[in-house]
Amino acid sequence: MSKLKVGFIGVGKVAELHLAGCQDADSIEIVAGAETDAERLKQLSQTWGFRGYLDYQEMFKREKLDIVCICTPPLSHRKICIQAAESGINILCEKPMALSIEDAEAMIAACHMAGIKFYYGSSYRCLPPCRKAKEIIEKGTLGQISLLFESYVGGSGPETWQGLGLDHYPVGGPGGGGMGLIDHGIHLADVFRWFVGSPVEAVFGRGNYSGQRPRTEYLTMIFESGAVGQLLYNDATFQTNVPYDGVFSEGISWDVSGKPLPGGQWDPQPGCIHVHGEKGALRIYHYANKIYLTDQRGIREIPVQGRPNPGHFGLQMELFAKSLREGREPAVTGEDGLRALQVILGAYECYDTKSIVPFAKKGKAQ
Repeated sequence: MSKLKVGFIGVGKVAELHLAGCQDADSIEIVAGAETDAERLKQLSQTWGFRGYLDYQEMFKREKLDIVCICTPPLSHRKICIQAAESGINILCEKPMALSIEDAEAMIAACHMAGIKFYYGSSYRCLPPCRKAKEIIEKGTLGQISLLFESYVGGSGPETWQGLGLDHYPVGGPGGGGMGLIDHGIHLADVFRWFVGSPVEAVFGRGNYSGQRPRTEYLTMIFESGAVGQLLYNDATFQTNVPYDGVFSEGISWDVSGKPLPGGQWDPQPGCIHVHGEKGALRIYHYANKIYLTDQRGIREIPVQGRPNPGHFGLQMELFAKSLREGREPAVTGEDGLRALQVILGAYECYDTKSIVPFAKKGKAQ
């Protein structure tokens, strides 16, 4: 069976992890990449053995692509997505899907009109501990889920803090640091709903704006099932973790600036998702590739199988390729990306209006 041909648009830090994760994927072949930075394009195309283009539209014309992976800043996603759809190329798009509901809906509409498939890059769903957690939850081991939360508090103070840049998140709109609400929390907006299996009923919170001084960000999601999901972030202060709070990480992690940290070492402040139910609770070290279950029997580590970061990017691409071959909808769709964006932007709307944002009454996608 021939491999599906894949092209990348944008070959920055995240794209390089995608490339590393996909190197052993047997269902796809990375044949091309487009990047406006000529030096980086030359470096990455030589390292990974693909044909390089300075203009992605030229890549569309010259290459017979089955899939394009969009790894550019989110403001560019709408234009690239629509042009890829019109060129008949299936799309895997990095998070966040867009920076406005209007753009996300336009992307979905363009794909439906062109008859191509859109896979929203919710890579957390492919991390081995998250997949194991989903399996445990679906078996009923935890019973009814009541609470999910994640936090990241750390850094080296506001004077050394750096946002992700105005080219990534334009001034005045949602933005902030690499461990903030729009760039990081959007993962949890999707994976919490995936874990619970219930639509979000209402949200309240506060997010940072690009170009402004950072503040503490928070988001509470109220699910129709009765569960509550909470996020709390501040990457412009100082951590209170002590060395024994950490864990040995098997997979690549990230620092407060969004820089990848190598796996195979002690991580004093590992990313961690907590899920609490009526029968038990999970502590999920999603990048460190570990998961712990606590119930009436006590606490124990649950074995995890699969490829830690960046291997999950390869699994994500393989799942997309498999769905295309079988003529099925992708496991994670554009509608999933839209829902996650609605939840995150709901925090901004809530703070501006000083009121809880009800989703169902506003007719938002669930």
